Amino acid sequence: MQRYALAIVGGGAAGLLAGVRAGERMPGQRVVVLEANQRVGRKLLATGNGRCNLENLQASPACYFGDSRAAAPLLALYPPGRVLAYFQSLGLVCRTLADGRVYPYSNQASSVLNILRKRLAERHVEERCGFPVRGIDRRGEGYLLTAAHGEQLWARRVLLAPGGAAQTQAQSGYTLARSLGHTVTPLHPALVPVEVREQRVVRALKGVRIPAAVRLERKGKCLMETRGEVQFTQTALSGICVFEFSRLVRSGDILSLDLVPEYSLSRLEQLTGGSLEGVLPKALYQACPFGEVKHFRFTAAQPGPMRQAQVTAGGVPLREIDARCGSLVSPGVWLCGELLNLDGRCGGFNLHWAWITALAAVEAIAKGDDAE
Repeated sequence: MQRYALAIVGGGAAGLLAGVRAGERMPGQRVVVLEANQRVGRKLLATGNGRCNLENLQASPACYFGDSRAAAPLLALYPPGRVLAYFQSLGLVCRTLADGRVYPYSNQASSVLNILRKRLAERHVEERCGFPVRGIDRRGEGYLLTAAHGEQLWARRVLLAPGGAAQTQAQSGYTLARSLGHTVTPLHPALVPVEVREQRVVRALKGVRIPAAVRLERKGKCLMETRGEVQFTQTALSGICVFEFSRLVRSGDILSLDLVPEYSLSRLEQLTGGSLEGVLPKALYQACPFGEVKHFRFTAAQPGPMRQAQVTAGGVPLREIDARCGSLVSPGVWLCGELLNLDGRCGGFNLHWAWITALAAVEAIAKGDDAE
């Protein structure tokens, strides 16, 4: 049986960065990244529509849901600038665009993945794909990890970074956490399209994209308002501005679209004579009466399914980990990223959380080894 100083469960954003940092801080010790799929970083490659919005300069507790208050000290310890400085030390050059969003200079998510994998190899950290961990049990001073196909390995320390249920609908990470004694709050999709009841209307608008101001209303009260591009799908409203409040949506809520936020209705009428033909795409002006262009309303049915979500809301409560993501119920285990009960707004905030929990955990693991 192979034995390791550290086994990292999950080859996504948090797991890969943890592996790179562990290779630096634990030289000469065996470290392995265990990935269930046949290659690491699959979800990372899809982030930001393939461009990888890897950070946001505005990251703060106000940008997060879940246990955001408990996360505040860690967010303060690892501000975005510190994370970007570390990526720069790895050789990744980035650029900052609107609203503090940071992307690799190449505008390709593959650049981020390639840099992480290259640094893993240079630091002699092993990648083991096709190793879906299905069991984790205390054995002596470490843990026995068992794959779905029966293979086993032992590690003195374990870092759980398996990601959440979004897109994959996988529950294995939460099952492992529960087996170690952790609890898991209810899980639901976040940053996801919102399905609406006006199916005939959205089907006719499928494929249309339009800048708009969007209000989420409940019983006549505005819960949230955003601006951005709205996309119409076969059954739902999509786009970043819709993702932003999808976590809050309940059946029966109203999504009100202002399709011409730069103009009042009276000014628009003066300019167009009461026609939207020169203002909106054809399918949209055929569906939206002129008098409703400032409040084109849809009734929410439900948020889209977990397989369409960008991130999972819910997870292991932060009260069950210490300030550096160490488990308070299973010594020698650390929990990172989407597995925890914290999810952020759209725009690089969730990757920021993945990076900083990975960095904090590895620092704690390395310091613990130094003290032994």
